[in-house]
Order: sequence, then C-alpha cells, then structure tokens
Amino acid sequence: MNGYSWIAVFSIFCYLFLLLTFLVSKPKEKALRSFSLLLGIMLLWNGGSLGMRIELWPNVNFWHHVSLLGMMMVAYGYYQFVLAFLDETNSHGRKFWMFFYLALFVFNCLTNFFIPLPEVIRTGDTPTFLYHYNWHIYFLFALIVPTLAQMCILAWRHCRGNHIALRQLTPVMGGLAVLVMGHLLTTLPMFIGLPMDMLSGVCNAIFLFYALYRKRLFRMTILLSKSNYIIISAVIGLAIFSDLALVLQRFLMQNVGLGYTSTLMIIAVFLFLLIGLLYLAINSLCDAIFSRKDQKRNNALNHFSENLSHMMSVSEILQSMTNTAQEVFDIDRLFVLVRDSGGTYRIEHTLNPLEEKSFSFDATHPLVKYLKDKHGYVTSQDFSRRTLYRSLWEKEKALLINQQLDCFIPMNHEGDLIGFMILPDRHGKFSQHPDTLRFLQSLATVCASAVQNAYNYERAVEEAQRDDMTGLLNFKFFYDILDREFEKCKDTALSLCLINIDDFKQYNQLYGTNEGDAVLRSIAAILASAVNENGYAARIGGDEFALILPGYDIYSAKCLADNVAEQISNITSSFAGSKPAGTMTASIGICAAPYMASSAKELYRNADTTVYTVKRTGKNAVQMYSADIHRREPSNTLYKSGYDEHASTIYALTAAVDAKDHYTFQHSQNVAYYAAELAKAAGMSSDLVEIIREAGLLHDIGKIGIREEILNKPGKLTAEEYEVMKSHVENAVNIIRHLPSLDYVIPAVLSHHERYDGRGYPRRLAQTNIPITGRILCIADSFDAITSIRNYKSATPVHEALSILRSEAGKQFDPNLIEIFAELVENNKIELRIPSLTKSTPPAPAEVGI
Repeated sequence: MNGYSWIAVFSIFCYLFLLLTFLVSKPKEKALRSFSLLLGIMLLWNGGSLGMRIELWPNVNFWHHVSLLGMMMVAYGYYQFVLAFLDETNSHGRKFWMFFYLALFVFNCLTNFFIPLPEVIRTGDTPTFLYHYNWHIYFLFALIVPTLAQMCILAWRHCRGNHIALRQLTPVMGGLAVLVMGHLLTTLPMFIGLPMDMLSGVCNAIFLFYALYRKRLFRMTILLSKSNYIIISAVIGLAIFSDLALVLQRFLMQNVGLGYTSTLMIIAVFLFLLIGLLYLAINSLCDAIFSRKDQKRNNALNHFSENLSHMMSVSEILQSMTNTAQEVFDIDRLFVLVRDSGGTYRIEHTLNPLEEKSFSFDATHPLVKYLKDKHGYVTSQDFSRRTLYRSLWEKEKALLINQQLDCFIPMNHEGDLIGFMILPDRHGKFSQHPDTLRFLQSLATVCASAVQNAYNYERAVEEAQRDDMTGLLNFKFFYDILDREFEKCKDTALSLCLINIDDFKQYNQLYGTNEGDAVLRSIAAILASAVNENGYAARIGGDEFALILPGYDIYSAKCLADNVAEQISNITSSFAGSKPAGTMTASIGICAAPYMASSAKELYRNADTTVYTVKRTGKNAVQMYSADIHRREPSNTLYKSGYDEHASTIYALTAAVDAKDHYTFQHSQNVAYYAAELAKAAGMSSDLVEIIREAGLLHDIGKIGIREEILNKPGKLTAEEYEVMKSHVENAVNIIRHLPSLDYVIPAVLSHHERYDGRGYPRRLAQTNIPITGRILCIADSFDAITSIRNYKSATPVHEALSILRSEAGKQFDPNLIEIFAELVENNKIELRIPSLTKSTPPAPAEVGI
C-alpha cells in the first residue's frame, strides 16, 4: 500500500467515524439524515478507490466502478443535503437528479466515455494507477453544472436580504467549491496520480460538519461516545505500533531469543496495552473538557426537578427556573411568557424586575404558531427564514429587532404550548452557545409540566372559592376575605355593600330558571366590573350579593352602589320577548368600618340590617347604615299574610276600581273564594291556599289604570282596546310591588291570563311553566266571568259553564284542575255565588275572564 493509499484510508476513517456517530444517535433532523446519506456516498467513492489501490477481491475494475458510482452520485447527495439544510419542502426534482446520475454511471460503465479504466503501472510490488482523461471529462462536468446552478439559485433566494442565512450557508458553499476544485485539479497533467478528489472530499465533509454544528442541529458531544473513544484509540495505537512492531520483533527474537509465536503474543499484548492506555487518556481528557460541564448541568436540572415537587405556585416555579439558569450560565436577560385565560402569552417573569413588560403575543401570532410545531428552541435566524415570518406586520418585526428577541424556547406539555422563554441577544449579534440553549430547553420542558400542574391546582382552588354560575366569590370565601380585609384596613376604611335583588323569587317563577340565571350572571358581571381590581364581589345567597371595598368610605361606597343599582334596573331591557312586569331592582345596604363597626361580624350584621330596612320600606333603594336602624325580629312561621297590613290600601284601590266598573269588587270576592276552594281540593297547604285567596282579591286591581269606556263597553272590544285591557295585569303587579309584604301574590296575579297551550298573555307561558297559583286563578276567574252578568252578555247556566270549561281543558285550562273544579261544582261541595238564571246565553267570542 503506497503513500497515496493512506489518504484513502484516512478519508474512509473520517467518513466512517462521522457516519456511525450520526447513525447511532438516530438523527431526526432532515439535514442530519441527508448528511448521513452524503457520507455514505463518500464512503462508496473512497472505499472503492482504496479497494482498487490495494487490489482487493474480486478485481481492480470492480472497485473502480464502485468508486465511480460514489463519485457520480456525489452531486446528487450534495443537492439533497442543500435542500434539507435550507428546509425546502418542494422536491425540486430530487428523483429526477437521482435517476439522471445513475443513468450517467450505467452509461460510463458500458462505454468508458467520461472516465476510462485506470492504467496500472507496477514498480516492483507497488502498483500505481493513472487515469488518462480526454475532453470527454469536461462534458461530464457540463452535465453536472445544471445541478450546481440549481443549488446556487436556491441558496441565493434564501440569502437575498438575509445576512443570517448567508452566514449559515457560507461553509456549505465553501465545501462545494473545494469539492469542485479538487475534481478539476485531477484533470490537470501536473496532478495526475495524486488523489486530489479524495482530499477535497475530506475537506468538504469538514465544511459541512461545521455548518451543521453552527446551525445547532447536534451537540459536539455526540462525537464523544465510548465507542468513538475505542475507535480513535485503536487507530492511533495501530499508527504508532506499525513502525515499532518490526523493531520490537527483531529485538525479542534476536536479543532475547524468543520464538516467533511467543514474540507475536508479546507484541499483541503490548498493542492492547497501548490501545488501553490511549483509551483511558482520551476518555479522561474528554471528560475533563466536556463531561464535567455536562455533569454540572445535569445536577442543576435534577435539583430543579426535585424542588418542583414542593411548588404549587406558578410564580414560584418560574422564579426557581430562572435562578437555575443563572446559576449554570451567565444570563443577564430572560423573559418568561405564560398563556393567560384568554389565550394571550404575557410576560409572567423576568430576571430584571425593571425590564419592559409591555409586549405580548396572542394565540394567532405567527411566532406562536411556529413554536407550537417545534420540539426545540428557535432562533430569530431560523424564524426569519420561514414563510410565517413574512406574514408579520412591520411593527411586529420591529418589536423583535428593538427588543433583541433572538431565541425562543417553547414550554410544551403534551402537545400544548403552555408558554415560552425569550433569550435576548447580549452583544448585538446572537452569541448564545448551543449548550446554553439546549439546557434552557430542558428546563423549559420540565417546567412546562410543573406549570400546567400548578395552573390545574390554582384553578381547582379558584373554583372552590368561586360560585359556579356567576364566577364571583362564594359564601364561604367571602367571609374569609372580609375577615382578612377588616384586619388590613383597621387604620383606614373598609365598606361593605349587601345587595338583595327585589322579587327575584317571583321573577324566577314567572320567567323560568334559565331567564333567572341569565339575570344573575348579568348582575354578577356588573358587580365584577364595578369593583374591578379595587375590591371583591361575591354571591352570598340565591339572590344576594356583596361588595367588599377596601379603602372606600361610606360616601364613596354609596356612589358606587347607586351606579350599580342603576345598571341593574336596565338589565331586563336586554332580553328578547315581551317586557317583564316592571324592571329589575335591588335593595342595597351599606356599612363602613371602623366608625360603624368594630368587627367583621358587626360590619356584616349592620349592612344586613340596612338591607332588611330597605326591603320593609318599599325596596329599590340604596341606604347607608345609621344607629337608628333596628332589625325586626324574624317570624316564627313559614308564612305570614301581609294582606291585613295593607287592607285599607287595598280596599281603597278596589273601591276606586269599583267606582269605574261595578262588577270588579264582587268579581274579585268570588274569584278569591272559588280559587281558595279549588286549591284546598287540589291538596295544597293552608299557606298556599291563603296566598291564592289573596291573589284572587288583588288580581284585577290593575284595572284602575284602564279607561272607563273600555271597562264598561257593552260590545266586543277592538284589537286596540283589547291590548289596553291586557295591560291591567302588569298594572296590578306594579301596584303590588310597592306593598313589599304582599309580593308573594305576584306570580299568581301576573299569570292568571296565561293559557295552558301557551297562547295567553303577558308572557305566553305554557303548561307547567305557568305557576300553579296562576292556573287555579285562571279557572276561578273564567268560571265567575261566564256565570256572571256583564255589560256585553248575560249569565250562562252552570252546566253550560262547566261544559265550556271542559271543552277548553288542555287549551286554556289545566285539564287536571278543571276536573277537580267540575267535581266540586257538580257535587255541591262549593257555594255558587251567582244570580238566579232563567235562560242560556252564550258567552262573547272574546276570551273569557277578561
């Protein structure tokens, strides 16, 4: 083996060393896989050349063609590598060029047109291989030019206006230039016999290796495996021992007198000892240079991971992460952004508290989209070469440049981007070492899981403290906050507003729980907006809310409460459909510490007393606590009638209506009686029976607002008049609302003209959505209307009245209640309060019971 053969051996060793290293590491990056393919092609080229030079079996020509295959495919391998290095997704004719160069190889094997077989010249036992090229070789170079031109065009497109991409591609194009130059030199007479192509191939591999490392596609320590140490030790040991072996053999056989076999055994032992010592030396040296740093980083990462098990606060986790990064590397600027509830990534932590924290990234930002698809860190260099970068607005690009945001490290957890770290540039050009970035990526990966767990814990704690429907503080946590704030505000001011929604129980019964829940959520939004970050809003009961206002005196709290009350009164206008009776109102009581309460319990008790006073004096008001407010003792019964309390007022109103319509007073008495008897027969409690009786007395009180010509019209009402007449229902409710102790009759009064089939008024409720008190009142009202004498009709006999009611069962009336009422009448279990009847007169076509 001549001296030139050692060049082939060296190049094969370099290629094989790199190829095995990358294959063992199982590269995922396309550029690394393409580089491995190029190394394999180089091995074919140089391996074939070596096999030819040492005349391995089967013959020289076979190894010549193996080397030729590798040389022909180098252009394709290089083209494939450049595309992968540039992250080109378009194929750009990859398969075409592969088959093109294979065809050239087959053509040359058959004709020897481009590269002929070498001439073997022997000098003693040493062969020399000479290639005699002619002009045909330049024709081969011309066929390769289109591939080289396409590579250069792609490189120019990526580098145009992008100095970062230019720096990355410089070693790649430099290696290509060296490779082309080496092949051209072999065609010159002065270099005949010299393996310039092999030398240029080794130089090219070094250039490409550097380009990959500079792009941070792998760690340099990938080369420092135990197997590589053994290979290096063996090669160096064989190189040293190749010259010492013969000297040692002669010394042992001639001077010591050992035989051939013993000498061979001793030489082998010496060789293994030399290789072993070299391995220990190389291993120790590499560990001292590289592994000690890795050990420090691993220890820091393990310590960080252990500490995370004791942390349940996001801010604490991020603080620990940044502290760990500072301990291992000299980092002076670092932003940590975490996704908030709205999906926007905001700065949650920085190394320097004085850093600007005004910028953020929403979920649709191109950078966020890019980070979601990446499993590792991203530099601004890489991102600037992507299509997504071109979709940035100019002000977004300016943000990246002005803030020097040069490296982005995603915090991914199970495919979800929890947040990311930003490492700014420190020296005007990106200078962070790949090891720094990889360590920060490891920190980010561990931290992402911990942050997600912390968020889940904080969310669980938050949910335990919040009301499920409104999102405000719940009853239990409200008291904890009140106690805490009372202690904090002992020397300043603390106000408490208790808010009770007026007639909400009736609202729920009339319009359904879905509508009621919507109102509660609207009120909660009003309260949360009112206090913002200056206080606390809580839901402490079904229709009761509270505002804790640190730093507010009694007058400031009243201004806020007045504003809240006004907003609550406008809530109902946002709902579709007919307008509810009246508007939504609230009774609000305010107390302030320290002058009006000496403890948190007293503060709450005084505010509650004030609310009760507002409720008892007409509702819909905001009142401040004063010493002359006294709370009435609660009743010992579940129900206590408020009718007697307001009897004089009610009789005065009824008398006023009766003066306009002489039928109304007696009709109300009859309806109250019939409805109460039907309620008893239906098995209702005595309290509910009394509520229905009082509702019967009050159900037509709203007719005081109807014009007399409509009330006393002898004929059928026109459509316009009928609409006016229908308003007596809401008029009645508006009157009753100002008699707080009688608000329990509102559901019955408001719904006594609803129909079972949903075609009634004012809310067009149907079936069981109509309160049962309203369904009972509807039957009693209609029966008395049919059997009584009106301006527009004569009285109808009882049996015909019952027939009419039964015919309307399931349409206007509840069918079950109709049968109960009919049995009461037919079995004489109810007193009929009607005048004597002599003839049958059919009712007017208008709906009965107006």
